[in-house]
Amino acid sequence: MRDPGHETLCTSPFLPVPGGAAINTLILLALFVAILGSVIVIIGRLLVRRQRGEGPFAPQTRERTEEERAQDRRMARTWGCLALAVPLVLLALYTVTR
Repeated sequence: MRDPGHETLCTSPFLPVPGGAAINTLILLALFVAILGSVIVIIGRLLVRRQRGEGPFAPQTRERTEEERAQDRRMARTWGCLALAVPLVLLALYTVTR
C-alpha cells in the first residue's frame, strides 16, 4: 500500500488526460472517418454504376421536361442539406453531451 503523502511524478505520454480529452478526440476522429468513408464509397459506387449505364443512373434517351428538372433540383437541394445537416447535428450532440 502506498504512503498517502507520497506522490509520484510520471511524465508518460500514455497516461489519461484529465477530463478524458484523449478519448473524446478519438471518438470525434472515428465519427469523422466513418462519415468520410461512407461518402467516398457511396460516390464511388454511383460513378461506377453511371459509367456502366445501370439502374436509375443510366443516361437518359429522351430530354427531361422542365418540371422534371425542377424536381431534380429540389431533390438535390434536399439531399445536399441532409448530407450537411446530419453530420453537423451529430457533432453538436457530441459536443453538448461530452
